[in-house]
Amino acid sequence: MLREERMEYLYDKAWTKKGPLFVMIIGVVTALWLLFNDSRMSLSLFIFCAAMLMPLLVATWHKIQLFLQFNDSFTYQRFIYLKGVIQFILLIGVISTMALYALKYISLDTLSLGCAMLIVSCLILESWVDWKILKIDNEHVVESLLGLMNREKRKE
Repeated sequence: MLREERMEYLYDKAWTKKGPLFVMIIGVVTALWLLFNDSRMSLSLFIFCAAMLMPLLVATWHKIQLFLQFNDSFTYQRFIYLKGVIQFILLIGVISTMALYALKYISLDTLSLGCAMLIVSCLILESWVDWKILKIDNEHVVESLLGLMNREKRKE
């Protein structure tokens, strides 16, 4: 499958049609689970986690599953999983750091430094993984191309 065909496939299977409703359902179910599970966090913190963390994790998992369909190579799939793990670590790390700040376990300086280091290191590592994937499969679609296509489709 050529890069343009992959981009079209990813655009067609993206979360633009059914995603927002599914994301809201996941957020509400997670919020209710946290509420009735008698969790000891503040109300604003669990609403934030339910509304942001769980839907983003599900969207990331969905994107990984789409990328796995493009190549059957064990090495390619291993790097796609590694890219997904990096995205999971980034999401969970940043939101956990925010939660620690909201619960007053860390200061604002520590939050800023921790989030900046986490974001920069994950972006560098993800770029390296994309570079390795492009060596295996030269038709691999990187995130920047997908974002460019989404912007172009909205203009039409």
